[in-house]
Amino acid sequence: MMFERLVLLFLLFICCLYSFNCLIVIPERVLVRDVNENYLKYVTATVRRISKRGEYVVNVDVYTKIVLANNVSMQINLYEYNSKYNQYVLTPMMFNYKWCELVLHDQWFGSLLRRNGLTVCPTPVGRIVLPNMTLSGSFPFKVPFKRGKFDTIWKLEATNEVIGCIDTFVTLLK
Repeated sequence: MMFERLVLLFLLFICCLYSFNCLIVIPERVLVRDVNENYLKYVTATVRRISKRGEYVVNVDVYTKIVLANNVSMQINLYEYNSKYNQYVLTPMMFNYKWCELVLHDQWFGSLLRRNGLTVCPTPVGRIVLPNMTLSGSFPFKVPFKRGKFDTIWKLEATNEVIGCIDTFVTLLK
């Protein structure tokens, strides 16, 4: 009985350490910047709260005209907000993925997609709905600033043509 309590306390301690080291990402707003109508029919993205005191979530709705496989690459850039000049400055944190590697194997951004039901790759033509994506607790690293944006760019691998761009403006804690 005493051993079980010690194990339980140890596990709680480890969970607390992990949660203190995680980056908490609070989405403020989402901007769909570019949609190539040859490949995407529409893209909508919104930020809302689940409840009055709940956390903020991102809802994404995409209708694709092509099959998404490793023919599509995704580039995610993190920008720091510079309040002195009122602009966003590119940081060295850049993530480049091929679509199937992101959906099936990535531990940070891919886990967000898998939690919301996107587990198949290649992704068939049609509507992709990713409701209630929470960004908190997914990233085990820290950044030295409090505001920023994630710039997400989808490109066709063969021609390097941009399929779509989404900017997610965020507040970063811890």
